[in-house]
Amino acid sequence: MKVSVEWLREYVDLPDCADELVDVLPMLGIEVEEDEEDAGASLDKVVVGEVLSREPHPEADRLSVCSVEVGADEPATIVCGATNFSPGDRVPVALPGAKLPGGFKIKKSKLRGVASEGMMCSAKELELGDDESGLLLLPGSPGIGTPVDSLCAKDKTLELEVAANRGD
Repeated sequence: MKVSVEWLREYVDLPDCADELVDVLPMLGIEVEEDEEDAGASLDKVVVGEVLSREPHPEADRLSVCSVEVGADEPATIVCGATNFSPGDRVPVALPGAKLPGGFKIKKSKLRGVASEGMMCSAKELELGDDESGLLLLPGSPGIGTPVDSLCAKDKTLELEVAANRGD
C-alpha cells in the first residue's frame, strides 16, 4: 500500500523527519518496502517577488501592469489579470524559462501591446493548492528572489507491506 507522509500527518502525530518514521515503522511490524521523495513539479525559476507598483493596463480593462522586484538588477514588468494584491505584497513569480506544472512554459511576451517578463502565480498554477481566485500571497517576509521551491516542504511517499490480521 502506498501512502503519503503528509496525508498520514492529517490523522496521526508523526516525527518531523519522515526518515525517522521509516526507521520506526518496522519496529511496529509494518515493513517499509520503498520510500521516495515526491518530485512534484519543479518550480525552477519561480522566485519570491515583491510588487512595487500596479497600474491599469492601457489597452485592457481587466489587466494590470506591475513592477515586481525579483532579486535581479532591475524590477520585472509583468502584466497580470489578478485583483487580490497590492504594492508591498510578496508573491511567487515565474521567470522566463520556468516550466510550470502541466508543462506550461513561461517566456517573455507581449500582452495587448505591453511586454511582460514573467508571470505572478496562483496556488493552483503551482499545484500548491486549489485556490485559483487570485495570486498566492506569501505570508511573512520571505526574501526577495528566494526560490519558491525552498519554501515548500516536499512530501514523501511510503510503500508499506501491511501484514494480514488473520492467524491462518
